[in-house]
Amino acid sequence: MEEKNLIIQRWIGLKINDEIDYMLFVKIALGVLILIAFFIYNNRKLQKMVKLRTKEISKQKDELENLSKNLEKIVDERTQQLHDERNYINSIMNSQENILVSTDGTKIQTANRAFFLFFNVQSLDEFFETYGSCICDTFDKNDEHFIQKMVDDQTWVNYIYNHNEQLNKVKITLDNQSYIFSVTADQFFHNNKTLDVAVFTDITELETIQEELKEIHKHTRDSIEYASLIQHALIPDQELFTRYFEDFFTVWNPKDIVGGDIYLFEHLRNDSECLLMVIDCTGHGVPGAFVTMLVKAIERQLVSKIINDEDLEVSTAWILRYFNKSMKKLLKQEDQKSISNAGFDGGILYYNKLDGVIKYSGAETPLFYFDENEKLQMVKGDRHSIGYKKSDVNYQFKEHIIKVQKGMKFYLATDGYLDQNGGDKGFPFGKKRFKTILEENYTESMADQQEILLDSLQEYQSNQERNDDISVVGLQL
Repeated sequence: MEEKNLIIQRWIGLKINDEIDYMLFVKIALGVLILIAFFIYNNRKLQKMVKLRTKEISKQKDELENLSKNLEKIVDERTQQLHDERNYINSIMNSQENILVSTDGTKIQTANRAFFLFFNVQSLDEFFETYGSCICDTFDKNDEHFIQKMVDDQTWVNYIYNHNEQLNKVKITLDNQSYIFSVTADQFFHNNKTLDVAVFTDITELETIQEELKEIHKHTRDSIEYASLIQHALIPDQELFTRYFEDFFTVWNPKDIVGGDIYLFEHLRNDSECLLMVIDCTGHGVPGAFVTMLVKAIERQLVSKIINDEDLEVSTAWILRYFNKSMKKLLKQEDQKSISNAGFDGGILYYNKLDGVIKYSGAETPLFYFDENEKLQMVKGDRHSIGYKKSDVNYQFKEHIIKVQKGMKFYLATDGYLDQNGGDKGFPFGKKRFKTILEENYTESMADQQEILLDSLQEYQSNQERNDDISVVGLQL
C-alpha cells in the first residue's frame, strides 16, 4: 500500500502523507484524459482539414496548369492569327499596282512590292542608301505645280492628308524619265505613334493624254475663234442702217463662239431700197456657222441678180423660194436618202422708202410692228422651213405688203430669243412676253429697248444655261 502511494505521489508530483485524496486524483486523471481526447480529436480534425486543403490545392494546381496550357494555346492561336492577318495584309498590299508606303513623317516604315519594283531596290535599307529616308526625297523640286517635300509649312503627307478632297500630284524622275502620281493619305495610331499611309497612283499616261487633249482643245478653240472673226465679218456695218432708218438696234449673241444665227443687211439698186434678212440656221456652234456661210453665199447671188436687173421687182416670197431650191441642191437634200439635213428658219424684209412700202415673207418666223395707230401687229410666217429634206422645193411662200409711214417700228427675232427656257417652271420665254415688253416700251429709244429686252431675258433665265443663239433686230422708219 505504501509503495502504491509512493508511485502515485511520484507520478502526479504531489506529496501524499498518510492519507490520499482519491477524488482529487480521479478528477485530475479525468482532466488529463479529456485533454488527451481533445488533443486526439483536434489532431484528427486537423489532419482531415489538411488533407482536404491539400486536395483543394492540388485541384487548383491542376486548374492553373490547365489554364496555363489554355492561355498558351490562345496566345499561340492569336499569334498565328496575327501572323496570318499580317501575311494577308502584305499579300493585299503587294498585289496592288499602286505604290503604298507607311511613314512616321520622316522615315519610311513599310512599303509594298510595287514600291521596290518602281525604285528597283531589294530592301528599304537599299532605298535609304540610294535615295534617302523619305520617299519625298525623290520628288521633283523644280516644278511648283506638284507637291514638294514641304508645303505651306506642312510635311508633304500631312498636307495631302488635310487636302484629300483635291487632286494632289507629285512628279518623280528616274533615269531621265518623269512619272506623275496622284497621292492620297490617311492616318492611324500604332504603338502610341501616329503612322501615315500614302497611296501613289501612276497617272503619267493619263496626264500625257490630258496634255494632248489640252493642246487639241487649244488648237480647236483657236480655229473656232479665228472662224468667229470670219463670221463677224459677215455682220453688216451698223452705219449702213442709218441710211434708211431713223433709229435701230441689233442683237447678235451666239450661244458658243460661233453660231447658227445671222442677220444680213444689203443696200440694193438705189438709196431707197434695202433688204434685211434674219436667219436661224440648223443647230448652233460650228455646224450652224457652216450653214450661215452657205446662206451668205446664196444671199450674194440673190443680191447680184437684183442689182443687175433694174426692172426686176423685188419679191420676198421669191427670195425664200430661191433659198429653198439652192440649199436643197447645194447640200444634196433633194430626196429623203440624203446624208445631211440642214436648213434655216427666218424672215426677209424688203423696204422701199420711195414707194413707202415694206414687203415681208417668213419661214416659221413672224414680223412684229406698230402700225400708224401705234397698235402692235404680228405678221405670221409660213409654217415651212428652208432647204431641209422635207422642205417642198415648189412651196409658194406668202408675201405680205405693208404701207408704211414715218415713225413706224418693226421687229424681227429668231426663236433663239423666244424659246429660251426660264422662270419657275423652265418654260420658254414665248411670244406673249416678247409682245408685252414691246408694248410697254416701244416709246423708248431703240437702244433702251435693246437693253430692256436683254435684261428681261436674263432675269427670266436666272441661272439657267442658254440653249440657243439669239438674234433680234429693231427698226424705226
